Amino acid sequence: MRSPLAWTLVIVLSAAGNGRAAAEMLSVLFPDSIPGYDTADGVTVQSRLHPDQMPLGLRAGTFRFWPTLSEGFGYTSNVLPSPYRQGSWQIVTEPALTVASDWSRNAFGAVLSAQDTRYLSQPDQDRTDATLSAGGRTDIGENQLSLAAAQLFRHEDPAQLDALPSDQPIAFQIQDVRASYAWNGGRWSLVPSLELSNWTYDSTAIMGVPTSEAYRDRLVTQGAVALRYEWAPLRNILFVLRALGQDYTRTPAGQTTPDSTGYQALTGFDYDDNAVWRWRLLIGGEARRFASPVYPQQNTLIAEAGVTWAPSGMTTAGLTFSRETADAAQEGVSGLIYTAARLTIDYEILRNLLLKATFGAQRADFFQGGCQFGSTAGFGLVWAVNRSVRVSFTYDQTEVQPSHGQPGTSSPGYSRGLGLIAFRIGL
Repeated sequence: MRSPLAWTLVIVLSAAGNGRAAAEMLSVLFPDSIPGYDTADGVTVQSRLHPDQMPLGLRAGTFRFWPTLSEGFGYTSNVLPSPYRQGSWQIVTEPALTVASDWSRNAFGAVLSAQDTRYLSQPDQDRTDATLSAGGRTDIGENQLSLAAAQLFRHEDPAQLDALPSDQPIAFQIQDVRASYAWNGGRWSLVPSLELSNWTYDSTAIMGVPTSEAYRDRLVTQGAVALRYEWAPLRNILFVLRALGQDYTRTPAGQTTPDSTGYQALTGFDYDDNAVWRWRLLIGGEARRFASPVYPQQNTLIAEAGVTWAPSGMTTAGLTFSRETADAAQEGVSGLIYTAARLTIDYEILRNLLLKATFGAQRADFFQGGCQFGSTAGFGLVWAVNRSVRVSFTYDQTEVQPSHGQPGTSSPGYSRGLGLIAFRIGL
């Protein structure tokens, strides 16, 4: 059973799940199973653990270590941003080390990982992303105190909505710290939490012209209180109040600052029949007020809904829908409303051969006018050779339409197909 704290983090953090665009929501950027960052969303065919197929790890006292190394080779049909287009073979190397405590009470976990992508035909597009994340949980009677911190090094992908047409991927960093306390009283639990994250962007070039991205640097603070009531096992009602503050630290002189304060109120439920269906809904509203009168207040309906269908132990299908506010990459645009729907199907062909297919659609509505559409589709096969070796093949197709009706510099369109075969070794 997932702890009340972890369940609350699932709902609160998933309320606006686009990690890059939504500065106030970072859950998809952080690894699972880290106390304070644990956002595991239930068990599917792909995520469930067959004990005889999982690495045993290395034990050192009361800690366990899981080192892994993945090496992938594939082809992408489009490395460069619009209006350019050129394919390239690519090599992807992903080392990782996961650490977890093995204590009867309290918990500690950490992840150190990297992803290095090399394009053989376009070496100027090479990129290396990395994650360092650690968190701990202290059990105080029936209550839990969680503290966590992370450092991330990332690059923006031209295949996402609101991407800038930069000549190379735009590098950015995130430093994040968070704390929460879960008070548990029978069927009720109350979780106050606080988070602070700092986003900084490197300079880039657009059409050969050096361009500073410092106007996007920001400090984001979040405070939240979540009240949960479990009216039956695996069936919960949730109420959430959140306050969000965005302070842009390097707005150019003469440029209107997009500093803002947002307030959210949401309610919802998580209903699991412990058999075939699981239903989730979180719905509410956000009022975002800007420091400058140039930007009008935005009142937005925000929501996330999801349903998981598991007719057998060999098949799961999940459909999710979300509507959220997010930060915009374009200078002079104060934000956007991001809407997304996604269908995921997992199927166990054999005990050690898994199939996954995904279909998605996205839409961005900019506060200053205009919109942009995108779609994704993909499938993958995973072959668990033994405990230590896995082989996977994936193919993903992404289509992003140019933005329509957006004033100033609009977001370009983009199209890409990516096929990759990867070998993973884990101890």
